Amino acid sequence: MIIQFHKNDITFFDEDKAYFEKRISGLVKFLGNEAGDEDSVIAEIYIEKDKHHSGDKFHAKANVRAPHDGSFHAEADSTDIKSLADKIRDTLEVQMKKFHDKKKFHIKKNV
Repeated sequence: MIIQFHKNDITFFDEDKAYFEKRISGLVKFLGNEAGDEDSVIAEIYIEKDKHHSGDKFHAKANVRAPHDGSFHAEADSTDIKSLADKIRDTLEVQMKKFHDKKKFHIKKNV
């Protein structure tokens, strides 16, 4: 999985980046055979300060593209970068499991 970060006006420490990468890269297993090779899945993560609320709140968007028309999107808000990564991961996990099950069902149906 290739992960690209787009950061807007925030300090993104190496430990935050490593945590995000660990949480997001682990999602590939939910795609099963639909994941392709290691460079077939591309994740773009956009992180910024939430300008609409006061305080130190972060907003993140994730767009993940996988082979076989796999397209996944998640958004989350949090006061902590690590919990932001967890929320994004949880949302993407649900979508990827549904995608995998749908593809698996489609293949069985056509056999």
